[in-house]
Amino acid sequence: MALAVCLVITLAVSAAHCGSHTLLYHITIVSAPTTGVPQYSIIMYVDGVQYGRYNSDIRQAETSIPSLRELSKHIEKQTQYVQEYEMSQRHKLKFLIGFYNNTKSDRDTHIYQSRLACELHDDGTIGGYQEIAFDGKALLIFDKENVTYVPVTQEAEIVAQLWNKHYDSTNTKLYMENDCIEHLKLYLPYISTDLERKVPPNVKVSNSESESGTKLHCRVYGFYPRDVEVKWIKNGRDEIHSEEAAQILPNPDGTYQIRVSVGVTPEGGATYSCHIDHSSLEKPLVVKFEPNNGRYLYIIISVIVTLLLLLLPFALGLCIYRKRKTKGIYFNIKISLY
Repeated sequence: MALAVCLVITLAVSAAHCGSHTLLYHITIVSAPTTGVPQYSIIMYVDGVQYGRYNSDIRQAETSIPSLRELSKHIEKQTQYVQEYEMSQRHKLKFLIGFYNNTKSDRDTHIYQSRLACELHDDGTIGGYQEIAFDGKALLIFDKENVTYVPVTQEAEIVAQLWNKHYDSTNTKLYMENDCIEHLKLYLPYISTDLERKVPPNVKVSNSESESGTKLHCRVYGFYPRDVEVKWIKNGRDEIHSEEAAQILPNPDGTYQIRVSVGVTPEGGATYSCHIDHSSLEKPLVVKFEPNNGRYLYIIISVIVTLLLLLLPFALGLCIYRKRKTKGIYFNIKISLY
């Protein structure tokens, strides 16, 4: 069965409050090997900026921020930790598969996701949260004050009871308030420059035609930091919602890219524009879509050339016929003169 990894826990991170900082771990485990998707992966963010990753393909923690490479010993310890942590997370995935076995037996691939974060506020206080999802549906939320997992929906109540019975939630609270905060304090001096770095986006708009209709594409690329808002507007006021989930993807140079596509029905006089809002911009960037008139001109020229090629044999035949007829008349006139 083809796997569609539906991430109910979004990778986007809300902007931190002024003076506060957040360290977030996004964990994904897939129950069976799937092309292009590591079975186990962790992506790490500080204040919404991705700074590191680990997955079952590379088998070591890596940082995407050059200044953090000075912490080589720390990164090695993190590699050991996440490898050990993988075992406990896989156990949780097996637990959920076993629990939902009767209702989800038609699936052969399952996905466990967790988003765990700690927060260091400007007044010195700390916070944190954890969200857990299974097969694309939100399941549990960690209540740090009461040190327990609570269900997101009514149908998850039994899961929450069993989860709290099988897994010690005290460890989650201790990690949020101690190790996670210490790591955050360690990283901040190294990545402060990167957190302040801002690179404005490049934008390219285009369209494509298919049997289903016309699609407009807005490709935004080369921007930093990661958070960005991209949307299509019709006639300067009406937002066009996309039916496709747009993902922000990393570039090799540390910047990001995203493409937002929408289906439209062409209307006379209607205008379309792509609106981009990013922290590097003083005001939202608006790029209008201009129909590719050159494309239609090319089609018209192609049709004319084709018609000329089809008419050419007929024109040559007519020309030859007229020449022969004229020659015959001239010959007859010449004979009659004698």
